[in-house]
Amino acid sequence: MAKNITGNLAFAGYSDIFKSTTKRADGECIVEIPLEEFYPPDYHLFHVFDDESMTRLSENTKRYGGVHEPAVNVKNIKKARGKIMKKFLFLLVLPMLFAAACADNNSGTETDEPVTAGYIINEPEISSEPEIIHDNLPDDLNLDGAVINLLVQSDEWKAREFVALEEIGEVVNDAVYRRNIAVEERLNVNLNVIEGPGWEQWDAMARQIRNSVTAGDNSYDLIAGWSGRVPTLALEDLFLNLFELPHVDMEKPWWNQSMKRELTLGGSLYFLAGDMTLSMIENCSVFYFNKVIHRDLALPDLYQAVLDGVWTLDYMFNLTKDIYSDVNGNGTADDGDLFGVILYPLNVADGFMQASDIRMITSDSAGMPELNIEHEKLSALVDKVYGLYYENPGAQVVAQNEQLTAPFRNNLILLKPATLSGAIGLRDMESDYGIVPYPKFDEMQENYLTRVWDALSIMCVPVNADKTEEIGAFMEAMAFESYQNLTPAYFDIALKGKYTRDDASSQMLDIVRDGAYMNFASIYNESIGSPWHMMRTLMNTQSNNFASWYERNEGAVTRALENLIDRVK
Repeated sequence: MAKNITGNLAFAGYSDIFKSTTKRADGECIVEIPLEEFYPPDYHLFHVFDDESMTRLSENTKRYGGVHEPAVNVKNIKKARGKIMKKFLFLLVLPMLFAAACADNNSGTETDEPVTAGYIINEPEISSEPEIIHDNLPDDLNLDGAVINLLVQSDEWKAREFVALEEIGEVVNDAVYRRNIAVEERLNVNLNVIEGPGWEQWDAMARQIRNSVTAGDNSYDLIAGWSGRVPTLALEDLFLNLFELPHVDMEKPWWNQSMKRELTLGGSLYFLAGDMTLSMIENCSVFYFNKVIHRDLALPDLYQAVLDGVWTLDYMFNLTKDIYSDVNGNGTADDGDLFGVILYPLNVADGFMQASDIRMITSDSAGMPELNIEHEKLSALVDKVYGLYYENPGAQVVAQNEQLTAPFRNNLILLKPATLSGAIGLRDMESDYGIVPYPKFDEMQENYLTRVWDALSIMCVPVNADKTEEIGAFMEAMAFESYQNLTPAYFDIALKGKYTRDDASSQMLDIVRDGAYMNFASIYNESIGSPWHMMRTLMNTQSNNFASWYERNEGAVTRALENLIDRVK
């Protein structure tokens, strides 16, 4: 339970901004209030816990034309790094704002005793002195000026994970620059970033890696490879088992734990990602919701639905199915109309797989992958997703990812899927928006899980690397420094501070990042017959026949798995 916070504030006279009030039989009064006077429009629910407190608030309001100086205790105020978030400072005023709207007609005794109110979303207190976790690198570790040659993709949005030539006053660039300098100075090491071809020329980059390792020229000490394709090179014995790399402590929070757990092949692990790779966070899949539509339709609190664990596929379907309006008046459901959700069949459809805790591939007793299909669950999942796409009057299905954003910005779409990096593209959107994770399969599922689009960088080391001591120390120091400084800069300052519009979205971002889930089938997909593209294939062909898909693809996936196992043994 958060500590109570006490403050003395005067009533500002905003009773006209109440949206609705409800007096319950148990004496609790619930008021929905937009915060647009102090923040961009954002409705939230607040409540007073008993009739006596409501009466006191009402009397104080009548007595002073507001509330003049009585202390007000507000429960569950979220703290962040020891500072009260701006929005919650306004909450100290809110009990006084809604007193007259909900109070009984009965008079109460005048009193200056503190009265208690609370924000309906229970938020855990964050310690003002967070625990500091350190890496285990020796304090006196000196790499004697060694050069680490890091191969990255030349795409601007990928290269910026590692390339920053100077501080330019931009949060992420400057954090990358300072991280690189800090690691270089700490270890007495020099980072040399080599930009290879971009993702569209991946075959050329794969040839560079293959030729370098085959020739033994050690051109690259470390590779930030495209997660969608680089795993195929692991099957050519081109990469080092990272369990053999000195200094890398995979139990630390700066390394994604699902990769270690899910991608180990017969005791070998060839790829890692985490705070060192900013693209892991940028490529987390989420849903954005338009707050103008949400407010105008008086829809349920989506943040609370997430926190209550009821944000599921069924909830999303029921929320959106009745949201449609023929805005352009042409009698056809098409562009220019209002919809509850906009979808497209490829990456968006894939996201429902991880979000529903689907694996497809598990490990046998020898640690080798084997096909393990949850037929009943997958069939049910396909039906749910198909229903959301094609049996939902409130859904607009488009052919291209690029078609998702414009109608959302124009207040024609309630829910829009995208990655977290999509928030940057909405920074000048006039209407407010919120962010929620992908929905769970059902309420029995414990956690929200996040698909990371297969555009992230994953780290690997050439099998014949000749300075593993230096590479391992560099990776661990980079990951640690990113965890301490780069991720907070991007996540807390850029995403939460610049590109989200409310503190509740910030809490959703924590849920999204904590749920980042990369399993064997999603990462090694192209090497095992592409089973992870099952959902996109079915949605793209407007089919919900999972049994038919499985019958057509089981043989190919099984053979590909057998071939993979033969190659790695």
